[in-house]
Order: sequence, then C-alpha cells, then structure tokens
Amino acid sequence: MSTFTIQQVFLAMEEAMPSIKGKFPPKVILMTVDGQSFCIDGREGSVSEGEGSVKGDLTVTTTLETLSKLLTKKLTPQQAFMKGLLKIKGNMGLAMKLTILINATRTKLPTPKL
Repeated sequence: MSTFTIQQVFLAMEEAMPSIKGKFPPKVILMTVDGQSFCIDGREGSVSEGEGSVKGDLTVTTTLETLSKLLTKKLTPQQAFMKGLLKIKGNMGLAMKLTILINATRTKLPTPKL
C-alpha cells in the first residue's frame, strides 16, 4: 500500500520546483505512475498532468508504491532501477538528476501517518 496519493506527490513536486531552479536541468521529463502521465518541465519549473505537447528528454515509468518508497527513503533510485521497479528511457544523465527533484519533493510532502 502506498504512503501518498498520486495527487499529493505531484502537487509536492510542483511546490518543490522553485527551490531547485538552477540545480535541476532545463529538460522535460515525462513520468507515468500507475498509468497516469505527468510532464515535469525543468525549463518552465512546472509539473502538469498529461504528457504535454513536447517530446520528453527522459521517460520514467513506475508505480505509486515504488515512488512512495523513494520519497520515504525505503528505496534508492538505483535500487529501484536495478530491481526493474523504475523503467527509464532517454537521457541517463538526466535520470541521475532526478534525485534532486525527489529530495526537494520529500520536503513538501505531508508527514506520513504511521
């Protein structure tokens, strides 16, 4: 069971974008979580639902459960990738920069209920 909802995660990502301006590359990441698509635009500093109208520099596919584990530090991005829980297509260097976004998002999420 996931700790967060998809809406909570992507709202937190959007809130985190201003704090990583200049640290996060000006690239477009298309992320699909449990079949729901989001566009993370590092150029505009925005996160929106849907694939957007631009081609992504990186495509990431995962589940909400895996994303929640990444955000609660129960799993590292490298572990998720090696276990096949995080599928990546495109710029692998950009994939490594996702840690910046994950760390910033973590600070904007509500405290999980235990």
